[in-house]
Amino acid sequence: MQITATEFRATALPQPLRFPPPYADRTTNPSGYSYWWQLFKIVFDLPDPRRFPSLRGFSTDELAVIKRYIACCEELSESTVLSSRGGIRLSVQRAPDGSQKEKLTAEFPPREAIRGTTVLWRQLYSNEERASYTKVRKIIGRRIHDTLDSERDRRDEVQRRWNRAHGQLRAYLLTFLADRTVCEARGWSTDMLPNADVKPEALVRLFQYGDLIHWGEGAEELGHLSNDEFNHAWNTLRYLEIVIQLSHFYLGYSLLAKAAISQST
Repeated sequence: MQITATEFRATALPQPLRFPPPYADRTTNPSGYSYWWQLFKIVFDLPDPRRFPSLRGFSTDELAVIKRYIACCEELSESTVLSSRGGIRLSVQRAPDGSQKEKLTAEFPPREAIRGTTVLWRQLYSNEERASYTKVRKIIGRRIHDTLDSERDRRDEVQRRWNRAHGQLRAYLLTFLADRTVCEARGWSTDMLPNADVKPEALVRLFQYGDLIHWGEGAEELGHLSNDEFNHAWNTLRYLEIVIQLSHFYLGYSLLAKAAISQST
């Protein structure tokens, strides 16, 4: 007997996109970029960042920070991690005597690529970094509130929508959010959705400070969570999902930032 199952989110795909996936022209896997932005469409339906009304009044230092953020995003867009087509495959075979044999196959980007992407991605993710998303959106937010023109309310609403999405992406896996959104829209139960308990910020902290950037705080806990081949593969997959979903968000917001400073450059 063969059983085929699909994720809840897959029943809502494909989704028409409001705008082309940011930087998809820079990747070897544009369909992968499109997939993630279709999930963004299901959950957030963000407005086109390229159409954000431009602003004036940025200081020299503020422009330097925003340009650094944009440059990091342009470099990140070409990461092999974001273009990866791998994943996990678990096959179960039943022998004539009734016993089962499980085989796990994990295909991830090279470890050095994951480490390198993590270091660059952290500059956008960490609130402590000078050109992080948080620092850039605060700079743009100040200019929005200081600019009293006919576009002020529109800018403010767009900025709020992107920032609300960022908060959700730091709290949950996008795949879980998409599954939940689809189930809620169709009146299906959301009690048993997979990955509801995955906490991105906690997992990022463990991988960054227990392995990829530092081997210190979190190393023992990460070792405990990844104490066998199966757990190690699944936790690695979840970590990569977090990096990828937030990377695509940062790439999208970099286009908003470009539009915001277009008259100042």
